Amino acid sequence: MTRIYLTRHGETEWNRQRRFQGSKNSELTEKGILGAELLASRVEDIEFDCIVSSPLKRAYHTAEIVRGKRDIDIIKNEGFKEINLGDFEGMRWDEIEQLHGDILYRISEDPLNNRYPNGENLSEFYSRVEKAFKEVIDKCRNKSVLIVAHGGTIKCIESYIRKFKISKDWMGNVVQNCSLSCVDVDDNNDVKEILYNDTEHLNGNVAFG
Repeated sequence: MTRIYLTRHGETEWNRQRRFQGSKNSELTEKGILGAELLASRVEDIEFDCIVSSPLKRAYHTAEIVRGKRDIDIIKNEGFKEINLGDFEGMRWDEIEQLHGDILYRISEDPLNNRYPNGENLSEFYSRVEKAFKEVIDKCRNKSVLIVAHGGTIKCIESYIRKFKISKDWMGNVVQNCSLSCVDVDDNNDVKEILYNDTEHLNGNVAFG
């Protein structure tokens, strides 16, 4: 049995400012660092065989905190990067709406086929993440794995696991920063969900070891 844990990076400055991040970097806030530390405490007794992270700084920094003193390399996987939002990265929703309302409307109505300017569409993003997730399953068979990624990335993984099509409101319905999700994958690649978007550790309570 392969056990895969999933978490989203800690809160960033751009999260707080409600800016589109995508493939650009933003530093973790104090709250983001604390969230990663609380998650580290929650999983400190779990013996991870592999830690795989998006290469983007906010995810990798979170992975380093959660790793703690474990002697494990953090493997960067480009496939787990957040969706590339192109020209919209670094902008707030209201700014995009004001300057590029027509483009934003088209994307909002059909994100699967309409790309962000100089970025990706949701179909391309989903395919990239699905491929990366399957690679982790194949390469880490019968091991315990931690994936540190992004809200959109984990939404794609959720879609793959639960076998549903991502709807156009997907961006407003993602896991919380430093939440913990967990699935088991058997030898036939059947997936059993154990936890999803659990945040008890962020309140000082732990529901699952």
